[in-house]
Amino acid sequence: MIKFRSGLTAMTTLLLCSTLTGCWSSSPIEERNLEVGIALDTGTQSREEKRLQKRGGGYPKQELIRRTVQFELPEAQGGSGSKDGPSQAKNFYNLEETGDSMMEITRETYLQTNSPAGFHLKTIIISSSLLSRIPMYELLDYFLRDNDIRLSLLIMISTGTASDVLEKTTVPGKVPTLALKDLFDNRKRNSRMAKPLPLAKIIGPLKSNQSFILPNVITTDHEIKVAGAGVIKGKTQKYAGFLSETEVEGLQWIKGDIAGGIVKETDPQSGKIIEYEIKSAKSKIQAIIDGDDISFHVHMTSNGRIAESFKPAKNSGNNRLMAQETKWVEEKVNELAHNAAARMRELRVDVGGFGEALRIQHPEVWKKVKDDWDNAFVNIPVTYSTKIQIEDFGAAAMTVN
Repeated sequence: MIKFRSGLTAMTTLLLCSTLTGCWSSSPIEERNLEVGIALDTGTQSREEKRLQKRGGGYPKQELIRRTVQFELPEAQGGSGSKDGPSQAKNFYNLEETGDSMMEITRETYLQTNSPAGFHLKTIIISSSLLSRIPMYELLDYFLRDNDIRLSLLIMISTGTASDVLEKTTVPGKVPTLALKDLFDNRKRNSRMAKPLPLAKIIGPLKSNQSFILPNVITTDHEIKVAGAGVIKGKTQKYAGFLSETEVEGLQWIKGDIAGGIVKETDPQSGKIIEYEIKSAKSKIQAIIDGDDISFHVHMTSNGRIAESFKPAKNSGNNRLMAQETKWVEEKVNELAHNAAARMRELRVDVGGFGEALRIQHPEVWKKVKDDWDNAFVNIPVTYSTKIQIEDFGAAAMTVN
């Protein structure tokens, strides 16, 4: 009996020791290449590939995708013993491959780099030209199925060449993809910046054929910039058109999806600039049914302050002028919202939440129009009202009138 217990104890000890060795099949993190960003553009065949395709060489006849992956190189950050210092070392590299499916492209990557890892991926940027040819769900299907990919990664669009965005950075010494991701922290200061959608929140629109927008990222001579938004049409899941920065601003007023920013207006009499800083904003879309007629009213509210005014300081505390400033800001917000809805009608897409409001408030009516909603929305009238509450006029309002 004693021998049996001793043997059992030895076996248990051996098993416990084996659990302390870590994951036997894992690779050290420093030996893996961490993917931080991906750019997707239209691909082109080489002359040799075209020649072989004509001879039946098996090359695809469908659209090709050019994928550029950005890898972070933590060891290139430099340190106290670095001759050039951390700012001189390039801390990323980009790898490009072309194919007709993401799985094929990924496997080709293994021929060029060691142990690529997707669990650190932050951003996918898709060119509008590629999205005009291939539906969004086809481009993202691989990423939605891959267990290594986190659903928190952000999806964006580029009306230029997507891979160019991976070459430039707004912060010297920082990986371009990570610098781009940090830009969206500025939404609380700029109401013209569209909200990036994580992969998890794109699943719903893809399944329900719902139209949506993605922030548009472009490159200038020396940097990257968020400029307007791209519209993805629900039924086709393809690129439908572009929203300018002011149209994005108006759309976000309609949706009440503003984290902060300013409204800039001009005094119609003096031509002087007035700027209202947004502290909070809300909206409510009311669907109105009158027989067979549908209409909407959008009511927007906001609290904020006068952040800047080019009018003489002696007028800053005048109650009558304060009321005028409030009215001018309200009219400007109504104009922004109206112009955004007009652009939606031009593109024949509803990305403002009007259909959702109708579905919730009048489900029976929604059932009748939902199959052709984008076309029906074009002819539906929308009215707007805004209530601005100015809580702070700044120190200038304390001056002698």
